[in-house]
Amino acid sequence: MVDREPEPVRRPEPSPDDPSDPGRDGLGRASSEADGLRVFDGPGHDVADPARSRRLGVVTFVLAVVLLALDGVALGLLAADAVSPAAVLALVTLLASVVVGVIGLMAAVLRRGRWWGVAAVVLSSLSNPFVLVWLIGRFVSTV
Repeated sequence: MVDREPEPVRRPEPSPDDPSDPGRDGLGRASSEADGLRVFDGPGHDVADPARSRRLGVVTFVLAVVLLALDGVALGLLAADAVSPAAVLALVTLLASVVVGVIGLMAAVLRRGRWWGVAAVVLSSLSNPFVLVWLIGRFVSTV
């Protein structure tokens, strides 16, 4: 017995008029030609996402810094015995810190300024008056 390599199967040459040609459709056009259907003609789903704007993360970070400054103003007013305005500012920063924290989290998840959004979440949690008063009481020594 002699070992020989197998010979490839020879296929007959299709004629250009043959509709059973696998490379052509029934109208004689090459199957790779676009037929106006845009569903499958474009790039695939594995193409990288286009560059996203970081604006949402940056805006939430700036808002978190503003809330932290407002919280400092509220503490200053409280030290000056202006309790009513200090309470109003504390309430505003309490509610706004929750909103800014959620929006910063959304910016981080949606990749719209991810690290700015994470920093905004951290700063907005620090600008919550309850957290800030707890931190001041915990780390500032009483004399």
